[in-house]
Amino acid sequence: MSFDTAAFWLFAVAVWAVCLVIRNNAVRMGALIAASLFYYASWNVWYLALLAGFTAISFSIGNAAHRGARFPLMLTGVSVCTAGLAAAKVWGHPLPVGVSFYALQAIAYIVDSYRGDLKERTGLLRYSLYMSFFPRLLAGPVVRPGDFLPQTAARPSLTSADVWEGLVLVVFGLFKKLVIADNLALVVDPVFADLHTGGARILLATYAFALQIYCDFAGYTDMALGVARFFGYKLPENFNWPYLAKNPADFWRRWHISLSNWLRDYVYFSLPGHRSKSRIYSYIHFPVTMLICGIWHGLGWTYTLWGLYHGVLLVGYYKVRPKAKKNPSPWSIGSILLMQQVSVFGWILFRINRISDLPVYFHQLSESPFAVELKHEEWMVVTLLLLALLAHVVEQVKPLTPVLLRNRWNPWTMTVLLIVLLATAIWSIPAQQMFFYFRF
Repeated sequence: MSFDTAAFWLFAVAVWAVCLVIRNNAVRMGALIAASLFYYASWNVWYLALLAGFTAISFSIGNAAHRGARFPLMLTGVSVCTAGLAAAKVWGHPLPVGVSFYALQAIAYIVDSYRGDLKERTGLLRYSLYMSFFPRLLAGPVVRPGDFLPQTAARPSLTSADVWEGLVLVVFGLFKKLVIADNLALVVDPVFADLHTGGARILLATYAFALQIYCDFAGYTDMALGVARFFGYKLPENFNWPYLAKNPADFWRRWHISLSNWLRDYVYFSLPGHRSKSRIYSYIHFPVTMLICGIWHGLGWTYTLWGLYHGVLLVGYYKVRPKAKKNPSPWSIGSILLMQQVSVFGWILFRINRISDLPVYFHQLSESPFAVELKHEEWMVVTLLLLALLAHVVEQVKPLTPVLLRNRWNPWTMTVLLIVLLATAIWSIPAQQMFFYFRF
């Protein structure tokens, strides 16, 4: 029951209808937890044991280590959760979907409880909903306990603004996934499966993948946030037009925001020396943090190098930033264009199947004939890339999303949504493409 299937939406509507008629908050949470476990079991019933293990361990140790009671206990809990995630990645074939995300939430609860960031111990019912809530269970966003648990203290009241925001997010999420990402995959996947092709096709597939992974993951997140709004809960924003970033630090404030914040607060700030005035610690901590980010995505050399690449970019940026502040450049558009190329280069490391494909990639890009006759689907990719460029220009001049969210039930706004829905129905391809981040 993936977000891009009719089965999921029938399931979500049925659960939503049940929750609408249940007035008692505890009973309602129990129904949501049961529905979430059923949803997870629909992928693989054995996944429930893994989720239950992370939930039980993090709940018991987090509550026991509340407000700095026992540092060794907190360290043990974090180590057990980290080891469990590592074991799932090494021996899980296929990798249990969602484990990479709820493992981070389990660690966050243990650490936040120990630090005293959570004012009181949480009951098992509320914590189970935090860990299992089905809209964000499979691919995030990574939810902090302090952001979600307070929302479970009372039955949420559903407003027309919640319904409208959920509707806008779901519609645009479906559009990003079914119209843009899945159609781009028709060109991207064959090229990266066999790089022995023309340079023009490789270059087109590279830029197409940069847009594909954004629309695929942001589309999932939009739908997750939208469905959560229907139930009266707010999940954190995960994307904010990352290809409008002006520098590497800005990129990670816009891309996979919930993971970036998690890495900052639980890895970067936990490394020794981060309070020092010496910059040498930052130059070490950035590569270490981003290396962990790469390994979190996968244990292969491609993800490791991708993480180190972004770590080096952050070091380089903070090395030259003081000079840039003294001589600010008015050419912000140039900074955006440069950062786009830098991020696209990084996606090459992220997308190739093995590190030995890297020399093949650059050899074919530089040596093979560049002029080729594009196929129908490749012209479609060119069109989608140009439309994405136009959307970024419009967003830079006058952001569209806030207008759509503010003007709910406006006839013009409804027309835009209907057009997007119609385009989704027309351009959706028959072959379903699995969400890219389900492999992490």
